[in-house]
Formats: sequence, C-alpha cells, structure tokens
Amino acid sequence: MLDAVGIGALNVDLIFSVPRLNIAGREFMPGAEVFGTAEEFSSVLEELKSRGRLMKMSGGGSAANTMVAMAGMGVEVGMLGVIGDDEEGEFILRGMEGVDVSRVRRSGETGECISLVSKDDRSLLILPNSNDRFDFDSGDMEYLNNSKIVHMTSFVTDSGLEAQKKIARRIDGGVMLSLDPGEIYARRGLKALRQLLKRCDIIFPNEREVHMLTGLDCVEGSRMLMELGPELVVCTMGEEGSMIVTDTQEMVIRSRPAKVVDKTGAGDVYAAGFLTGVLRNWPLKRCGDFASFLAARSISSYGRGRYPDSRSVERYLEESG
Repeated sequence: MLDAVGIGALNVDLIFSVPRLNIAGREFMPGAEVFGTAEEFSSVLEELKSRGRLMKMSGGGSAANTMVAMAGMGVEVGMLGVIGDDEEGEFILRGMEGVDVSRVRRSGETGECISLVSKDDRSLLILPNSNDRFDFDSGDMEYLNNSKIVHMTSFVTDSGLEAQKKIARRIDGGVMLSLDPGEIYARRGLKALRQLLKRCDIIFPNEREVHMLTGLDCVEGSRMLMELGPELVVCTMGEEGSMIVTDTQEMVIRSRPAKVVDKTGAGDVYAAGFLTGVLRNWPLKRCGDFASFLAARSISSYGRGRYPDSRSVERYLEESG
C-alpha cells in the first residue's frame, strides 16, 4: 500500500528571471496561472531568450511537486499522469526519484510551463500538450484504492477534470481524497467543481482562489466550501501564513521567515508537509506548522532545489522542540 498517489499535470518548468511581468506584449498578473496556444507559448519563449534569464529547467506540475517533496522525506508515493514520448518526458522521470511512476503513461509531446519570476512575484504560462490525454483504467483504480491518500491537482482541459470526477465517484470510501484546485480550477467556478468537492476530505486553495470560488474571505469562503463536502479547508495566505478551517474552529498558522528566490511550487510543498503530518497522525496545527516550515525553505531556491529531504522531519522537530 502506498501512502499517497498524485493525479495531475506533468510539465517541464522553464524558470526565467525577468525585470517585469510584461512579455511579448502581454501583461501577466502576479500569481496568475494561465494557459495558451503553441503560438503564444513560442512567442513568449522567443522574447525571453533576449529579455529574460533562464535560471533553471525543472520537473513540474503541482501534484508531481507534492509527490516529489513527500518522497524526499521517505513517504511511499506514486503518480498518475501523462508525459510525452520525448526527451522532455525522460527529463521529468529523472526528476521524480523515489516516486513510483509505473502508472505514468507516455504519449505525444510533454507539457511545458514558463515560470516568470520578477522580484517577489511570479506568473505561469502553461502549454499542456500530452496532459490533455489524461485518462484512467481499472488498473489505475486498483492502484489508487491501495493508497491511503489520493491528491489531485488541476488539468487545463475539460476531459482531465471529468476523469478526476469519475475517479472521485469510484474511489473507495476509506481513501482520503485531497484537492489543490489552483487558479485553473478556481476560474471554472463552484458549479464545475461541485461533484469533485462532494467527495473531497481536504482542499488546499489559496486566499485568492477561495475568493474566486465564493466571493468571500478566507474564513467565510472556506466554511462555504465545507458545506459542499470537504471536512477540512487549508487556506494559504502567502506572507500572512495559512488558516486551517474545520467545522468547529479556525487555526492561524504563522508564516516562517524566508529569503524569497522563487515562489513557484511553495503551495505544493506546503501540501506535502501537511499530508505528511496527517500520515503521522499529528495534530492539525502541527501539520500546518510543519507545512509552513517546509514551504519557507523551498522558496529560497529555484525549482526543486530546496525541496524536503530525509532529515526535514528531524530538523523541524529539533527546531520546534
């Protein structure tokens, strides 16, 4: 039995440092996650060759980042997704050490993501490619039902979301289901996510995504989301920390001091820390504090350069006493 399995997009992340978030005549909003056509992606990439600086090429995808971070801490994890039958696909697999990738399929061209990093802001431009071909079979369901946690993140296309809804309906009741909707799913609205949220046990939206979905603040919006199914909402708020909302209380988790280099994937590492704490049966506040500890370390380097390792739990326990 695996501790956790991720389901989501698998991308190659191209992390560029830029003076401002205006590329190829297009203004990218801070924190935004958008997708474009191959032509738009190519146009932005061409301008970045002269205006930007490539800081790192890294494996990416929200669920994949979370599984890699958990694997670094010795958690037994796997991944469902699609990569291309190309060198970029091989690159992604090399970056997923410790993750069982036996259920990752290969087809077409690997998805890509341009991460624009400017001062303390970042914005993502996604070209999904092979991620649009995600689907599952009975063998995948058996694989998922032999795990303790299934962690889902967004796909760009309708077909990916519909596949996740089917999985949610068929998965065993004893499997914990968590969801990080990201901006891509938040933009779809509550109506599109209602079936998925009904089965979720935990969701990990950030403050902006809660407002996009509900029009409310972190606490009231989280309570509205809980009415649709989740027992627990963990709302991340950047430098202001995070908020854990249950049916009886709200717990504020302080952020940790950090040297900000690249915020890309900070929420994914937060989710990895929180879910690892859940697997260890820690109290919720400790799960959140551990998640904050890991996320702060992760943003001090580009890509997965400061992701958790085998000593992360030990370091945290030593520091927290």
